[in-house]
Amino acid sequence: MMPLGCRVFGHRFAFRADGATMHWACERECGAGGEKGYPTAAEAEQFAAAFDRRDDVGIGERAPLLGMFPLRIWRWLRRSGSRSG
Repeated sequence: MMPLGCRVFGHRFAFRADGATMHWACERECGAGGEKGYPTAAEAEQFAAAFDRRDDVGIGERAPLLGMFPLRIWRWLRRSGSRSG
């Protein structure tokens, strides 16, 4: 049976190169995965490294600016609206 995380959020694949073949498998061990051959081992390593990169690595550094921006605008509008009244 597929783990709840895979059903709700999708698979979390980990990529690795083994010679000229790139392999991927779900980190949640649900059995999903596959492989693809490339002409050279260098290409397989390059693609595995590119696909294995996580977008959520620096999210803690970006979240305060982007996450709080709507709240800052709302507070600014609320303050400027109370001054004009």
